[in-house]
Amino acid sequence: MPVDVLVVEDHADLREEIVSFLQRRRMTVRTAASASEMDKALADRLPDIVILDLGLPGEDGISIAGRLTSGGPRPGLIIVTARGRVEDRILGLHSGADIYLVKPVDLRELEAAVLSVMRRRSEPPAPLAAWRLDITQWRLITPGGVAVLLNEMEVRFLSPFFETPGATIDRSLVAERVQGDARGIDLLVHRLRRKVEADTGEALPVRTVHARGFAFTAPAML
Repeated sequence: MPVDVLVVEDHADLREEIVSFLQRRRMTVRTAASASEMDKALADRLPDIVILDLGLPGEDGISIAGRLTSGGPRPGLIIVTARGRVEDRILGLHSGADIYLVKPVDLRELEAAVLSVMRRRSEPPAPLAAWRLDITQWRLITPGGVAVLLNEMEVRFLSPFFETPGATIDRSLVAERVQGDARGIDLLVHRLRRKVEADTGEALPVRTVHARGFAFTAPAML
């Protein structure tokens, strides 16, 4: 079966250039110029790959990326954007993108990215080691076995993710657990991310879910 691609790009000339090139490579290609058009295309059928521009009208591409990659069956996601700062790349990858490309992009590189994502998706997933929370000794233990010492507030924040693995934890519950306001919670998360990365070299897999709360995006166990 040909690869099924949805190109979400509001620049008409570039959109048509990508479509023409990928169709010549025997891929099935549909297009959308906005988030609303993308949603209609997704309702029709889920593609193998979404090629997503970040600078779309109506809804920011990072928000769209988060929607595409949160829960349930998901397409492969390749971001193609003019935003080339390191911070933008990190944000894009943290939002769930498989590959992040900066415009202008050689279309041969884009084709290689599509095929690379398809290969990854066809390979059987390797079993993932879990993060562990030791609430008796106030430690967070990475899959590699490195322990991070936590304070009481950090244990309170992390506990719900390990009590209900895979769930999105509402901000209201987080606020109740840590007894803090929105600004205090965001500061706590920021400091905890920095602490874990500094102590272990690994990124804390806590993702902010827009208008809801937080999710722990890796296997977790008490």
